[in-house]
Amino acid sequence: MKINSVIKEIKVIDVNPNNIEKLYIGKPHSCMCGCSGKYYYSSKHVEYAEKHRGYPISKDEINDDKINKMLNMFTLPNEPENIDDCIFTTITNDKQYTLYLVS
Repeated sequence: MKINSVIKEIKVIDVNPNNIEKLYIGKPHSCMCGCSGKYYYSSKHVEYAEKHRGYPISKDEINDDKINKMLNMFTLPNEPENIDDCIFTTITNDKQYTLYLVS
């Protein structure tokens, strides 16, 4: 007898707000270069983010309040997808939320 089953891995992410580099909010399943959404950067990791991005981050791109407000999007029942060890994304209400942690 064969049993077909899908085993879903559950990974608990303990996100410390101090380890968040940036948050992306945009159109689901679209380019994430910024043309279909917006990035919000943490004030704690501007230098780190600038190094990875390759150019300076302006003051209007830094928004700790927005990042902290959107953290609840990464809890159940939204079931965020683990793209990488430090990148998590979820789609809710026709928006994609992607959280990047400092690696």
